[in-house]
Amino acid sequence: MLRYELRDDAVGAGAARGGLGAIREFMMLTPGGASVEGEGHRYRPWGFEGGEAGVPAKLDLIMPTGTIEALPSKVPHRAVPAGARFVCYGPAGGGYGAPLVREPDAVLDDVLDGLISADTAAARFGVVIAADGQHVDNAATAAMRAAR
Repeated sequence: MLRYELRDDAVGAGAARGGLGAIREFMMLTPGGASVEGEGHRYRPWGFEGGEAGVPAKLDLIMPTGTIEALPSKVPHRAVPAGARFVCYGPAGGGYGAPLVREPDAVLDDVLDGLISADTAAARFGVVIAADGQHVDNAATAAMRAAR
């Protein structure tokens, strides 16, 4: 296991944002084989009551040469060389309610926690993060939300 972390900038925007997907990366230490029985790769998890759809799952196989192969959710058994890595991206849930009514401080908390970027805060939630990166620019946020 090389990493197990939350997906950045992969949320369904909403008054209550969608749940975060996880990333798990596994490396084969010796030649072997693997099969996958996954779900959620084709369709975006839906949002409710005006919330945006989430982000679907995906699976990549990175070969020791650096070649990346996007895999489907179901992979029959196949040989995998030592040094190959499977990167599994879990789906992120859809949002609930209109993104523009999410509390700006809640959006700021997501930025400070590294879950979304300041650009995502502005583009999807209408929240402008101040130049110091630590506060909401309330006037700019009000103007941006009013313009939408």
